[in-house]
Amino acid sequence: MQNPIIGHQQIVEQLQHTVASDRIAGAYLFVGPTGVGKETVARYFAQLIFCEQEAQPPIVCGECLACRKVNSGNHPDLQFIRPEGSLLKIGQIRELQKQIIYEPLEARRKVYILTDVERMNAEAENCLLKTLEEPPASSVLILLTSNIRALLPTTRSRCQILQFHPMPTQELTEILVERFSVAPEQATTLAITADGAIGKALTQLEKGDTLAEEVPEILKTTDQLAAFRLAEHFKDNPDTLGELVTWYRDLLFLQQGAPYDLITHIHSLRELQSIVPRYSRLRLQQAIQTVFDTKSLIENTNTNATLALEVMCLKLLK
Repeated sequence: MQNPIIGHQQIVEQLQHTVASDRIAGAYLFVGPTGVGKETVARYFAQLIFCEQEAQPPIVCGECLACRKVNSGNHPDLQFIRPEGSLLKIGQIRELQKQIIYEPLEARRKVYILTDVERMNAEAENCLLKTLEEPPASSVLILLTSNIRALLPTTRSRCQILQFHPMPTQELTEILVERFSVAPEQATTLAITADGAIGKALTQLEKGDTLAEEVPEILKTTDQLAAFRLAEHFKDNPDTLGELVTWYRDLLFLQQGAPYDLITHIHSLRELQSIVPRYSRLRLQQAIQTVFDTKSLIENTNTNATLALEVMCLKLLK
């Protein structure tokens, strides 16, 4: 079976070695941006543990009964625990604690994958800590988060942490072209708007998401009072931050006299050409960096998103 994991090769090899040496930790914390592949690798790790094919290093054969059960979502020793509404609730953690004390039904270990654990409230996290302190030997907890700083230091210290990183734009573009037959121009746009996260890019591709046809107001206005209204728009539509980068990127290409086939928003070429004289190369480069820095701040810290976006908009309009 072809390795289904795109990227993260070092992490995959580390997990294979872990299974081969039978030194599987009781709790793992997978950290990385939304859509980067944490859940896919967590599922793969569970299959490595369950797979009945004897091989060195361990593989996921995809053919044995255990692998087929994981793929169909029916393996009795694998459970996903996701937020109910906006939160992972204490009732869900207590239910996990009731179940985890029992031995696996079919595999050597039971695997629990908890997604979006930054959405636990304090009560639920303190409850989970009791299990993380002494997890049963026959169980593995895999916690997934896009914001490690939202978790208590004690939660982090009781887990083996694996850091997931986005792909470089060029690498993701090539994968989308070669493995998913995406046109090069569309692949580049997807890679940029997804911030190098393969899951985000494939979701956008599957949904047929198209880029906005209208030039963003923040590129055209000079009214700094608009910053607060624009910040509210970005807060309500966080995915448009990635798309905003593509507009500044187009302006940078035009400012440098690049060929038109590099322009993502070619349908807005005339309007972009009328806007570009307002910008220097340095200002466009700074704008792109400002958007990236703001996205990282919001996704990886407990900062106030509204305030961060207001500061971003004021910088972009300066």
